[in-house]
Amino acid sequence: MAQDTNLEPGATGEPPGAPGTAPGGGAPGLSVPRSDGSGSTGRWLKRLALAYAALLALSYLVWALRPAPQPPGPQIELPNFTAEGPAAGTVETGYEDRGPAGAPTLLLLHGSPGRRGNFSALLEALPSDLRVLSLDMPGVLHSSASAPDVSIRAHARATLDFLDKRGVERAHVLGFSMGGGVALEMQSMAPDRVQSIVFLAAIGVQELELFGSYELNHAVHGLQLVAMHAARLLTPHFGTFDHISLNLGYGRNFFDTDQRPLRGMLEKLEIPMWIVHGEHDFLVPYAAALEHRRLVPHAEFTGLPERSHFLPWSWTEPLAAGLTDFVNRVEAGEAPTRADATPERLAAAAKPWDPASAPPYAGVMLGVMLLLLAASTLVSEDLACIGAGLLVSQGRLAFVPATLACFLGILIGDLALFLAGRALGRPAIARAPLKWVIDEARLERASAWFQRRGAAVIFLSRFTPGLRLPTYFTAGAVRTRLRTFAFYFALAGILWTPILVGLAAWAGLNLESAKELFGGSLTKAVIALVALLIVAQRLVVPMFTWSGRRGLRGAWMRWTQWEFWPPWLFYPPVVLYVLWLGLRHRSLTLFTASNPGIPTGGFIGESKHQILEGLQAAPEVARWAHLRAADAPSKRQDQAQAFLASNGLESPWVLKPDVGQRGSGVQVIHGKDALRTALNELEVDSILQEFAPGPEFGLFYT
Repeated sequence: MAQDTNLEPGATGEPPGAPGTAPGGGAPGLSVPRSDGSGSTGRWLKRLALAYAALLALSYLVWALRPAPQPPGPQIELPNFTAEGPAAGTVETGYEDRGPAGAPTLLLLHGSPGRRGNFSALLEALPSDLRVLSLDMPGVLHSSASAPDVSIRAHARATLDFLDKRGVERAHVLGFSMGGGVALEMQSMAPDRVQSIVFLAAIGVQELELFGSYELNHAVHGLQLVAMHAARLLTPHFGTFDHISLNLGYGRNFFDTDQRPLRGMLEKLEIPMWIVHGEHDFLVPYAAALEHRRLVPHAEFTGLPERSHFLPWSWTEPLAAGLTDFVNRVEAGEAPTRADATPERLAAAAKPWDPASAPPYAGVMLGVMLLLLAASTLVSEDLACIGAGLLVSQGRLAFVPATLACFLGILIGDLALFLAGRALGRPAIARAPLKWVIDEARLERASAWFQRRGAAVIFLSRFTPGLRLPTYFTAGAVRTRLRTFAFYFALAGILWTPILVGLAAWAGLNLESAKELFGGSLTKAVIALVALLIVAQRLVVPMFTWSGRRGLRGAWMRWTQWEFWPPWLFYPPVVLYVLWLGLRHRSLTLFTASNPGIPTGGFIGESKHQILEGLQAAPEVARWAHLRAADAPSKRQDQAQAFLASNGLESPWVLKPDVGQRGSGVQVIHGKDALRTALNELEVDSILQEFAPGPEFGLFYT
């Protein structure tokens, strides 16, 4: 047909740089399909998806049928507990109980991730005339997973019940790592039942845990827990995930736990205490042990210069000897209590916490924190940069390494998006799971912007909220050179990352002033400052670029014009109003009378081509072709070519689902190749129409 030439790229009469061609006539833009292998790539993607689905289904079957491994030793049934008190149901867990019943009792509490087996070597090294108990904390590795709460407070309640069932009135309690928090909670709940506490590389004060802020730490633990849920449910692990150390119980333990009350418990502690900590501990900082020693002025302290966190394995014999001596002295009344503390240590303990007293991270701990910041950017760039800035304000990290860690993490994440776009291409965007996270409208904006401005878009999108993900994926999909992409992103990141980290550091330095505005509440001040930083990042920074200002204007228009509100906000009032009218007029189908010529009155599920058939008296409206997904691709191609030729329609065109709403699935097609690809991949009945440029209007009537 003569009109077929209108579908060829470059013969549409469009100017250079218009949609359908790349800037300067170079590489094709988003609307141009992939090379000749696009069909085979789509088939391979489908095969991989089917193979993954089959493997996941098999994993679920094996997971359901696989018997739970039986841990060694006896089992005990305990009631379920939450932080507030007893809960419905019970939990089965393993325990150890060695030594004579009438002897002094030492209770060993493991950390997270951990199990009672962590104390196997220590149990063998302790004297036989000492009664030693340990148990697997409910909800962790060697326990049934039915525990509703696995916080340190819930664990403390379960442990006290365990002592009841073993007939133990009082015990000396050793808390290793997370177990230190459980020991303090036990002593707070039942002071008469805890004779002494041993802190073995134990957690305590919140201010020296990770970012030092409960809100930030809780957010990180929450994201970690989501990732663990996803790994457990979306990977074919055949049940093995439930029986490794870094499992769901470990993630829940940190997420459910609130360390903020532990400082007050340490300040009030009067019973004997022994603190043992390795100076090279990279999980619980040595500075935390020093702060615990300050808060408990009578505490005995053993710092180990060449030791790390895993003292039950690496310092077993000296630990067993020290425990035996400490328990014997407590039993004899010879271990110091708060009444024996010196005036100097009492005065030091009475001083408030000074954030400036926290030493900067160094050695292995410095590397761990920098890696954690870099990894956190893969989950939330903004949260990681804010956390880095707060650590800078506290003097825990220097500005340059903190910023560099965030920058490298962001660079790795965005390069991964770029490579994903290059590997998968445009068709993958229309399918799950990418269609859940990449909005088609934003992708079209990013595509058009990228075609007009080229590689500079990569740089500018860093400062435009909402465009990073689609733009970086688009850059890969349109085959941008990797070196070009990396250069522009690195340039933008060098400017962007220091700004956000610096703002967070400034906010952290002014935290005390902000605290006064909120009645002395540090929590409210932190929340307010984090909110301020997010507002600055989302609203203020985009104001410095033209595209950012246009994006903000578009967002403002979408939220101030109710027809553009998201479905979850738009439709509930409509549904309630329709129901009210139906009850008022005694007809729940009353609303269908609004458009009597359309099935259901056009409420939902109406066919566009049936509506257009009713408008055939107006030829200027009826320029459309109905394409069925059930037809062969060649037939759809012939129908489209005949329609375009008979109506003399040039590129671009509109292809949209015959049944759809709110712009879902609507595509603006540029060029013959793009149309051929779209028709080959058609999954629902659609209509092909002339593209009408200019603003779009919606007609609403009552």
